[in-house]
Amino acid sequence: MMSGLRQLLGWMGPLRLMLALGVLALLVLRPAPGTPPAYAGWEMLPTLIAPALVPLFFMVLLLDAIMGTVWLASYPAERRRYRTVIGVSLGMALLLVLWWWPFFGALVP
Repeated sequence: MMSGLRQLLGWMGPLRLMLALGVLALLVLRPAPGTPPAYAGWEMLPTLIAPALVPLFFMVLLLDAIMGTVWLASYPAERRRYRTVIGVSLGMALLLVLWWWPFFGALVP
């Protein structure tokens, strides 16, 4: 179990791990649908900053999956590694969209 996690963390690399931590932070910071925005203080983080970062993180995750596909085509000997990286990136993107869907859906009249 521990060696599998260590191998996954090694395959992900430091930048993808930081991306995953950012996604985790955005999952935690989602406000309730219909929450009015706060324009001062720490309340700005979940009501203004996090919703602005979600589309950016989503696009970066999709670009990471595309780059994983490029690396997969370039290094077929490391097929398992890059398929795992692609799956993790697309899984995080899907999780981000599904988790934030109610919030963004409440913004549309």
